[in-house]
Amino acid sequence: MRNIFILVFIMAFLNAVNSQNIQGHVMTSTEDGDMESLPGANISWLGTAEGTVSDPDGYFSLKKIPKSDILIVSYIGFTTDTIEVGYQTDLHVMLTQSNTLDEVFIKGKQSASKINTSDAVNSIDFSKEEFLKAACCNLSESFETSMVVDAEYKDAITGARTIRLLGLDGVYSQIMTENIQVVRGLSSSYGLTYIPGSWIESIQISKGPGSVINGYEGITGSINTELKKPYETKEEKFFLNLYGSNSGRYEANINYAQNLNEKFSTMLLFSTAQAHTKLDHNEDSFLDVPLTENYLLMNRWNYFGKKHEAQAGIKLVYSDITGGQNTFDSNMPRTIDNGYGVGIDIRRMEAYLKNGFLFTRPNTSIGIILNGSLHEQNSFFGLNDYNANEEYFNANLIGQTYIFNTNHLIKGGGSYILNNVDETYQSVNYTRNESVPGVFAEYSYTYDEKLSVLGGIRTDFHNLYGTFISPRMHAKYTLNSNTTFRLSAGKAYRVANVLAENTSILTSARQFILEENLLPEQAWNYGATVVQNFYIQNRTLTLTVDGYHTDFVNQIIVDVDRDPNNIYVSNLYGNSYSNILQAEANYEVFKNFNLRLAYRYSDVQTTYQEGMLEVPYVYKNRGLINVNYLLEKSRWEFDATMQYYGASRLPDMSANPEASFLEPYSPDYVLVLAQVTKKFKLIDVYIGTENLTNYTQENPVIGYNDPFSNNFDASVVYAPTMARKIYGGIRLTIKEK
Repeated sequence: MRNIFILVFIMAFLNAVNSQNIQGHVMTSTEDGDMESLPGANISWLGTAEGTVSDPDGYFSLKKIPKSDILIVSYIGFTTDTIEVGYQTDLHVMLTQSNTLDEVFIKGKQSASKINTSDAVNSIDFSKEEFLKAACCNLSESFETSMVVDAEYKDAITGARTIRLLGLDGVYSQIMTENIQVVRGLSSSYGLTYIPGSWIESIQISKGPGSVINGYEGITGSINTELKKPYETKEEKFFLNLYGSNSGRYEANINYAQNLNEKFSTMLLFSTAQAHTKLDHNEDSFLDVPLTENYLLMNRWNYFGKKHEAQAGIKLVYSDITGGQNTFDSNMPRTIDNGYGVGIDIRRMEAYLKNGFLFTRPNTSIGIILNGSLHEQNSFFGLNDYNANEEYFNANLIGQTYIFNTNHLIKGGGSYILNNVDETYQSVNYTRNESVPGVFAEYSYTYDEKLSVLGGIRTDFHNLYGTFISPRMHAKYTLNSNTTFRLSAGKAYRVANVLAENTSILTSARQFILEENLLPEQAWNYGATVVQNFYIQNRTLTLTVDGYHTDFVNQIIVDVDRDPNNIYVSNLYGNSYSNILQAEANYEVFKNFNLRLAYRYSDVQTTYQEGMLEVPYVYKNRGLINVNYLLEKSRWEFDATMQYYGASRLPDMSANPEASFLEPYSPDYVLVLAQVTKKFKLIDVYIGTENLTNYTQENPVIGYNDPFSNNFDASVVYAPTMARKIYGGIRLTIKEK
């Protein structure tokens, strides 16, 4: 299997081809220093008739051509700009009025987050400026200053984190790197930590099932990370980040990019995270955070030919986690006398290849994407062992062209997934070998930059579970330059990995009971969004209101209420749904002082044996306030975020005598984090704090005084288990001249 896996990648690389798009944003600076988009700007390749115009928000997209590498950007009343594109794919063009300045700047100040009002799919774009507001050591910590996604700890021992989108666990979202799904299967619990923040260029979060091209999964949407590019050496050739905190956590990140010639470029990315300090602030004998030793190494390659492009990369992961009681010695035999311990050893390899061919007909191309991973995990929870292996391979063939004119685009193709999972828990073996060929078709229509409709359908043929049919639709209508409406509907499927996705429950004395053969999860998702701009004191206030409903046809129910000594796993018998209403406002109060306010209401319920109940750990009410202030002359930047967490239902633990202190609902609480950054020519120095209010959950480890008894449970976590953290670090960035 592994030899075939490697051979396929080598053969594909030898034939690697792919098309490339240039995208950008045309802007100008107003008299008071604000950034303003320029709709209708003309963008064309020098010496050709090929070009486009910017949309109502100033954005444009244009295919690279072999005839020219020079872009001409013009706008009435402004000085025309000439740009040598080179290896760049993302341009920020700032034009100046012809009667004021002769100098033209290519790049302006990038906003931290932006609602995408051009595409039919509802998405929010976060630039790296957003991640620099906090420590953002990895993807799981990238959402602290926004409320689009919640990031939560899954238990009080392992440090595993999950995200929650549209009120549902992160397993219902597609988590991708450059549109390749990377967090799934056995990596569900820890995969977010395998994407360091220093590697990320931007993140796009889409709500609701997205394009059928990306597969049959993604019930609640997708989180796509764009990594830093090897060829963008003028933005970053060498990068170093050093981080340390009072909790004993230290990190080092190094990126190095090199343009070998006009066609080839490569990038090496390294990250390590270390935590070797034993902390137990509540003196319950259990570590607040586990001891960790993580190493990540990635190598990326890009090839640009006249008509061909190829991208390839490989990533290696080594992770060692030790948690439990502070007296536990991992070098000694695992016995009751040695104390309760958890050990998780993970070794993982990921590889990908993108290739394709661009035809002379506009908007016509054929491409192929190959990716795969090998995952090996050896772990123990107390006296119980959990070991698992996974082999995953995915191939995607995509063709694109237009009918009638370029307002009518069609895409189609096929895909294939091979996924072999082998898990062993308490000497019981669970295996699943999946083979899933699929076909898909998608049509998009754009009219006058106001109306965009995207419709698609895919059919997948699962060797174990039969046929999956996934229809999806997105529509966007721009009423005027200030108002945008969106509607979406779609169906998605997924095959649950019950043990891998619920390792937090292994940190308890409960027993897993599979009540029946589990079927694939499937759900419909419906959504509506309104984006409205208001102008207050010559500045734009953007208000976004979302409403989403997810209705499960089948769901894997993990019942933690029926019996405190057992976990019952079954298919859904009854209703299960999620209703989400969220509002967010972004406003620049005065120059360089940005304010973000957000509120979300969640109603997430499922049918258990006891009847219809709220899903545990889902906060019914959430709020956020974020402020960011930049002093341009002195180059100081200040960020502060306050997060409000309303009550959430807790599992029924009334039959557990050690959990008598637990109420049916968790208490409300507030968290505050802040950071100050000083920017020098090459170096940024930052210092910050997390959990400034020092709020922690009381007794997060139930039965901590007798961890080998039937009453032990460390999986009931609704709030931080670690006290106030203070951290600091430096970032060094060297650009190619």
